[in-house]
Amino acid sequence: MVKTPLFSLEPSSSSSSSSLSVAQTTSSVAQTKRQRTKFIQALSSFLTFSFITLPSMSQPATAAVSLVPQEAMSVVSKVPWKRVVKAVAATIAVTSSIQAYQVKKRQAKLATSEWERYANYPMARGRATFWLLTQQMIMVILSKLVWFKSSEIRTYAGKHLANNLLKLGPLYIKLGQIISSRANLLGKEWIEAMSILQDNVPATTGDDAWELAYSTVDGGKKEFDKLFSDFDTTPLAAASLGQVHRAKLRSTGDEVALKLQRPFLRKIYDQDLAVLTKIATFFDSLPGTGKNVGGVSSSWTKIVNDTENILYREIDYRDEASNSVRFANDFGLALHGKPAANCTAKTKAGEALPSAAEWLRTPHIFEEICTEQLLVMEFVPSIKITSMDKLAKAGVSENDKIDLANALARAYLRQLCCNCFFSTDPHAGNLGVEVMENGKPRLVMYDFGQAATLTPNQADGILDIIEAIIDMDVDRSIDAFQKMGVLVDDADLNKVRAKVAENYRTGKVKANRKTLRRNGYELKEETSAASLEADEEGKGKDSEIMSFFTLPAEYAFVARALSQMDGVGKLLDSEFDFISNGAQYIVEIKGAQEYLKDEVNKFFENICQKLKSLTSQS
Repeated sequence: MVKTPLFSLEPSSSSSSSSLSVAQTTSSVAQTKRQRTKFIQALSSFLTFSFITLPSMSQPATAAVSLVPQEAMSVVSKVPWKRVVKAVAATIAVTSSIQAYQVKKRQAKLATSEWERYANYPMARGRATFWLLTQQMIMVILSKLVWFKSSEIRTYAGKHLANNLLKLGPLYIKLGQIISSRANLLGKEWIEAMSILQDNVPATTGDDAWELAYSTVDGGKKEFDKLFSDFDTTPLAAASLGQVHRAKLRSTGDEVALKLQRPFLRKIYDQDLAVLTKIATFFDSLPGTGKNVGGVSSSWTKIVNDTENILYREIDYRDEASNSVRFANDFGLALHGKPAANCTAKTKAGEALPSAAEWLRTPHIFEEICTEQLLVMEFVPSIKITSMDKLAKAGVSENDKIDLANALARAYLRQLCCNCFFSTDPHAGNLGVEVMENGKPRLVMYDFGQAATLTPNQADGILDIIEAIIDMDVDRSIDAFQKMGVLVDDADLNKVRAKVAENYRTGKVKANRKTLRRNGYELKEETSAASLEADEEGKGKDSEIMSFFTLPAEYAFVARALSQMDGVGKLLDSEFDFISNGAQYIVEIKGAQEYLKDEVNKFFENICQKLKSLTSQS
C-alpha cells in the first residue's frame, strides 16, 4: 500500500478511476477551493501536534500524546517547527497585506465602501482610527521641523486626514466639518484640504442611486415613480448622512431636491455611541472629573447622552422636516422665497417680527410626503458661502459679504433670543448665497437635522449677557448668569463679579468696538464702576471661578453653533464676531418701544453709578 504524504495537496493515489474522471471535469476554481481546504486542515494538524508535543505541556496533554498513533507521532517529530512558525507568521502577514490592499482598492473606488464592514466589526474601525492618529501625529511633528517644507506637509496631512475621516463614517465626518469651519484654529492648508467634508462626501450614482431612492419609501419603485419624475441619478451634493438628488414632483410639477439617507447609519451610530458612552463613563469615574468638564460643573455621560438624543433625531428625516417647517414659520418664509402671510416669532414686547424673506431663504418642505429616510424639499440652488471666486463672479461685493455676515448674526440673534429654537449645525456646507433678481445677495440656510430649543428664561438671559458684554456691565452680567441658570446654588457672587470685572478691564471679554462703530451702534461708556469696589482678596483662581458655573446641555449646543458660525463669519468679514455684528438688531428683537425704555433706564443707571463713584472718591 502506497502511503499518502500527510500534508500533500495532491489527490490520493488510491482514488478510483471514476473519482479521477470526475476530478478532471471539475472547474479550476473548485480545485483551488478543495486544495485550500486541505491545506487549512493540514495546517490545523500541524498546530495541534505542535501544542501537544511542547516540552512544557501539562499532564493531561501528556496523556493525550499516548492517544496519537505512533506513525503520526514519528512524522510530527520530524517536522521543522521553526520553519512552520515562520510560515504561519508569513501567511498571516501576507493575508493581512492582501486584505489591506483590497480595502484600499475598494475605498479608492468609493470612500464609504467600508461603512457596512465597520458597522459589523467596530474593532476594525478602532484599528483604522488608531493608525490614522499615529500618522497625523508624525506629520504634525515633521511640519514643525525647520528643515522640512512645512506648508507641503500640512497640505498633505490635511488631505490625508479628510480622506480618512470620509472612510471612517458619519460621526468622524461631522468632526471634520466642525474643524474645517474654524478658520482661526488651523492653517489655510488644512482648511482648504478639509473643505471637501462640507458637501463633497462620496455618493452612490447610477443604478445604485435608484436602489437607494426606492428603499426610502414604502412601496419601493412603484410608489417612488408615482410621486416623482425626472430623477437625476447624479447627486447635487453629498453629506455624512445622505445625498441630495434633483427630481420633479408629479402632483405640482415643482422642481424638488430629494435627500436620501445612506444605509447602515443606525447601526453605525449604535456602535460609535456605545463606545463614546463607555469612554464618558470612564472619565466620570476618575477622581475630580465626574462633575467637572473643562472646569465647568457637568458630566461627560450627560453630555454624551444629550448628544446621542440629537444625533438619533438627525437620522429620522421626519424630525428634520418638522424642524425646517418651524424655522420657516419663525422667520415668515414661504415657497419660492416669498414672505409668508404670518411670522410666528414675536419680539420681547409681544409684537410680530417682520418676515426675513428680504435677506434670508430656506427650502420649502413638502412635509406630507417625507419619510424617515427621505426628505422632500424645494430645489433652491445657491453659491457655497465660502466660494469667494464664485461670489465675486456673481457680483457679490465686499460690502455685500459684510451684509451676509450681518444676516448670519441677525438670524442667530432671532433664533436664540426670540424663537427659542435654533439650528446647531451652521457649518459652511449648510450655508449658501442666492443672488436675487434685483442683484442683492440673500443668505440661504439648509439642513435642520440638528436643532435645539431654549426656555424663555434662557433666551432672555442670552440677550441680557449680549447687552452686558457690549456695555461692559458687570452687575447686569451677574443677573444674566442667574437668569440663564448657569450659576450653581452656592456660587460666591463676589468672586464671580470680581472676575467678570477683571475680564472687562483687561479686554479678555469684549465686543469688537470697530465693528460696532461701523454698523452704527452707539457705544456707551463702561458701566462697571461698581465692580471697582470688589475686594482684591475676593478674587479667586480661574479654576475656582469656573466651578461656580454649571453647563446645561442647551448651552453646549449654543456654543457649538456660535463656534461654527464664527468660523464662517470671519471668511466673509475679517472683523466678524456674533455680538458686535448682531448688536444693531437688538432693537428688532426687543421692539422699538421696549428698546427705548431700556436705553433710558440704562442711561440713568449709568449716571447714578458715576455719582456714586464720585461721592466715594471725595
